[in-house]
Amino acid sequence: MKKIFSSIIFLALLLAVKGQTNLGNISTWAYQLQNLNVNSVAANNTFQLMVTDYSYDGTDAMKLSPSEISTVKNSGKKIISYISIGEAEDYRSYWQNSWSTTPPTWLGVENPNWPGNYKVKYWDANWQNIVFNYIDTIAAQGFDGIYLDIIDGWYYWQHEVPQGQQVANADSLMIDFVLRIRVHVNTLTGNANFILMPQNGEDLIFQSNISGGQRSQYYNAIDAVGIEDVFFTGGNSMDNNYAPDTYRLNNLALYQAQGKKVFNIEYLSQAPKIQQYKDTVQHYGFVAYNCDRALDQLCNGIALGVEEQKTILFDLSPNPTTGHLKITKPEGDYNLSVFDLNARLVYRKTLPAGTESIDLSNFCMGFYTFELGDKVGNTAHKKIIVQ
Repeated sequence: MKKIFSSIIFLALLLAVKGQTNLGNISTWAYQLQNLNVNSVAANNTFQLMVTDYSYDGTDAMKLSPSEISTVKNSGKKIISYISIGEAEDYRSYWQNSWSTTPPTWLGVENPNWPGNYKVKYWDANWQNIVFNYIDTIAAQGFDGIYLDIIDGWYYWQHEVPQGQQVANADSLMIDFVLRIRVHVNTLTGNANFILMPQNGEDLIFQSNISGGQRSQYYNAIDAVGIEDVFFTGGNSMDNNYAPDTYRLNNLALYQAQGKKVFNIEYLSQAPKIQQYKDTVQHYGFVAYNCDRALDQLCNGIALGVEEQKTILFDLSPNPTTGHLKITKPEGDYNLSVFDLNARLVYRKTLPAGTESIDLSNFCMGFYTFELGDKVGNTAHKKIIVQ
């Protein structure tokens, strides 16, 4: 068996694969932070989960009412609120004008890429209390969960601040903060199904400072991960070239192995790139969305059909596997296609009726998507780990 994965990935493969979270039936989503129209969200049937801001303008005075949240939920959708936990935003209700001249000790420099956003020492109790109060408001509105942004803020404090100011365990401190948020919302709501979905920063738990115990606690604390720009990468605001980030995809596969869904957004306007995105993302099992980077409009969800394929029921065992894989499928002839983590076709075979055994001893260790198709074009997909 070829061994090409890092020791971190191999360790994660040995962890028990957990079941799906309460997001297991979600296969489409949407993401809009500005210009929200609640009735339009409720009427749009192309997605099942909505990420939005808790307020029309970022302030408590203009926050969505419980009845508006109910309008969305009554349409059969989950709705979760965006919240930045790694940077402070000067348009939020918690912001005090005096901070511009006399900042609190936990407030850092302004983010040069996002004016009005400021680095924070997120491990400071004063900042954490601000976040907890913010979450209290979101929960009282009736949101189903929170979408945690600037998880990757740990990197600034650990690597980018001037020498002598670096915080050697900033990565561990971010994990501790997320764990405290989980305890807070569970205590506040009495609802273990209140969704925590961090955005980006998925490599946090694979840093050298992070123990296996912390990694396991983080997996247990969150329900899914949101990611941007993983397939179309580059410096453009829109329509970057197709250049999948293999490092991130490897890390995200480990979240999937723990039963965590991956909610992916790409920012594309060119039809060929959008189609390439749809063709590619379905092999990864991600919940896909494409829209304008400003996130100021409602785009339709992307229904890939992967989750809804019920016409072909088949089973792969054992999973994970180290060699031979047994495929149990319906009667009749089917085509089997196997794709690697980069969505490249690595194996194809026509399977006769009954149970079939496949020799995987020459496969590299990693994650693969098995696609079973019938003669009329119906397909079904399953992911498997080869150790």
